[in-house]
Amino acid sequence: MSKIAVIINNIKEAKDIQDYIDAFLLPIENLSINYIHTFSLEKIKEIKKLNKEIFIIINKNIHNNELFLLEKTLKEIENLNINGIVFYDIALVNLKQKMHLKTPLVWNQEHLTTNYGTVNYWYNKGVEYAYLSSELTKREIDEIKNNAKAKLFVNVFGYIPMFTSKRHLVNNYLETFNLKSKNQNTIRKEGKIYPINDTNLGTTVYSNYILNAVDIDFNKIDYLVFNSNLIDEKDFINVLKDYKEKHKNKFPKETGFLYQETIYKVK
Repeated sequence: MSKIAVIINNIKEAKDIQDYIDAFLLPIENLSINYIHTFSLEKIKEIKKLNKEIFIIINKNIHNNELFLLEKTLKEIENLNINGIVFYDIALVNLKQKMHLKTPLVWNQEHLTTNYGTVNYWYNKGVEYAYLSSELTKREIDEIKNNAKAKLFVNVFGYIPMFTSKRHLVNNYLETFNLKSKNQNTIRKEGKIYPINDTNLGTTVYSNYILNAVDIDFNKIDYLVFNSNLIDEKDFINVLKDYKEKHKNKFPKETGFLYQETIYKVK
């Protein structure tokens, strides 16, 4: 039976959904990207009191001037006795060995987390979990599960980050054209609307649809991820409740790339 892991917006939401979930995925402030809301260590400590599994997300490229902050944060996380750290930069693998840390790691390099060979490579380096790419098909996910040594996370609900840049694309656009509005939160392309978010760490563009693959059989996957970013809180609670009670939720079924291979050719 798969566990339900959720990405949330605030402590109140965490409390409201605690009866329907098993784990929280919590992006930590200043060291995570692609998320609308991040959490301080103090807020993470509050959520930990709910007695659910906790995975802290540290998924940005780490620069030399951020290494002190990273090491300091890792020391503080080690004292929390959480279930894992979701990482992008392999500096965390090296630092875990260097600092003799016990907290498990979750490999999540987004578009690169696509095959069991690399999952097993990192597992042999001490990485116990892998968070699979949303560009994978269901067939590929099944193949990875059947051959991977690590426990796996798979996205099944929510907006999917498509593109991230260190540049402040929204703010730069507004400044270039002397626009006063600071509420630019979508872009339109070929008739489709994509949510966009510009933070102090850069800009992220999200899918023009809400992934809704909750009725697909992922029983062998260890953690199914529900992402509440950009979703109304009441709607998100109802999605989790419907899933637990085996009811269909109100959102249209959208399987993303699960049944459509991502093959692009240069013309």
